Amino acid sequence: MSEQKDPQQKLDESKETKIAAKRKIMDIIARREHSEAELRTKLSGKFADVEGGLEAIEEAISYAKDKNWLEEPSELAYRLADMLHLRNKGINYINGYLEEKGLPSIETDSALELKKALAIVANKFDEDFKFSHEDKARVGRLLAARGFDSETVRKVIYEKL
Repeated sequence: MSEQKDPQQKLDESKETKIAAKRKIMDIIARREHSEAELRTKLSGKFADVEGGLEAIEEAISYAKDKNWLEEPSELAYRLADMLHLRNKGINYINGYLEEKGLPSIETDSALELKKALAIVANKFDEDFKFSHEDKARVGRLLAARGFDSETVRKVIYEKL
């Protein structure tokens, strides 16, 4: 026999779900900055199956916005891009990463991209290394795998090596 819940019980469960969603969003944001899309995904994993869960997720995100816990998407995108620039990732990798997080793409700085690509090549090969055709192909594949655009790869291979 299925057990029927009275309206007061449903109201209490809905209220508990909303409180739990707010706590969860505080825990998530305390670890690192997240985009709104990331928060929705993470909260959906926990609260989507619960009755009133979607409403609780929306309320928790609104609560976080009201408290100014969520950064503007463009500001967060630039901060993440700077972190990835320090790790010598290419613009295609960075924009793909930002897209995964639900953030806007950033513009490329070709001088910075070239500098990062040359740093990767210098780290991988000796300074006086003589590049054969096969070595240049290896460098091209390496840079493409790191997310550099084809123009940067071409400049490194044909103009700098």
